[in-house]
Amino acid sequence: MLSPYDQLPVDLLMPNGISHRRVFLAGKGGVGKTTLASTMALYAAEHGAKTLLVTTDPAAHIGYVFGETVTSVPRQLAGTNLWLVRIDPKAAFEQYRQKVIDSLGRVDDEAVRRVNEELNSPCTEEVAVFQEFLDYVLSDEFDVTVYDTAPTGHTIRLLQLSWDYEEELEHKDAFTAETSALDQEQLARINRAIQTLQNQEETGMMFVTLPETTPIAEMERAIEDLARTHIVTQAIILNQVLPQEAQSSRLFGKRRSLQLGHIDRLQQRHKNRVVSVATLQDDEIIGMEALKQFAQQVIAQPTQEATR
Repeated sequence: MLSPYDQLPVDLLMPNGISHRRVFLAGKGGVGKTTLASTMALYAAEHGAKTLLVTTDPAAHIGYVFGETVTSVPRQLAGTNLWLVRIDPKAAFEQYRQKVIDSLGRVDDEAVRRVNEELNSPCTEEVAVFQEFLDYVLSDEFDVTVYDTAPTGHTIRLLQLSWDYEEELEHKDAFTAETSALDQEQLARINRAIQTLQNQEETGMMFVTLPETTPIAEMERAIEDLARTHIVTQAIILNQVLPQEAQSSRLFGKRRSLQLGHIDRLQQRHKNRVVSVATLQDDEIIGMEALKQFAQQVIAQPTQEATR
């Protein structure tokens, strides 16, 4: 046992006396967010929760993990209680643009041209992606929603976008009264979503990292950035930790000792958070059976008392 929290407590994943649970996995690229998000989502679905796995990763690697095509429309995996969906920035932008244009009603071509110019600002695609992201955050359709987010910097940008969006609205002058009302409605939705993200009963923010100096330093900066927006990180998952049998290896024993040192220091610095461990696997984790086996290692099984 590496620590009291070497496995992820199940109550951070499953609804606990509330109707919905939203779980976000953040971290830099290549640390294993997709595998862990897929593992958690399948676990929740296998344990009776209607579950949605959302990816904002443009590459949509969850499709590779499950061997399924992932589109911008939620799709249920056959024989499971799990749905997969991808937020496609281009599709989100076009849908958002069309919604704004439709809201104009009957206006002259010059007004449409000015609105289109405003929509072509660099921020608009981010706004459009964020609007679709909001749809899933605010939805009550699923018991558990797991978000396989893009790399850390983009995640934080996504979560902080409400402030940028509010500032952008102050500089718009070409929109009609109808469009202004639409913007205010969207801003209200953003604020409701931010409140949801800040509510630790509804939302679990988790970071995935590797037991190495640079990824840990980047993660801790990101945790601090999120804390400034009053979004609390509840868990840290150290992925690809060498198993105990590596300790006797001349080649890997020293490396495992270094990893355990990183874990120990993280536990000391983050005593108010869960610090969980996922060990390095022999094979790539692809397919539902491999994910189920991985879940047995990563997620702490509830005690009999807890399940009564």
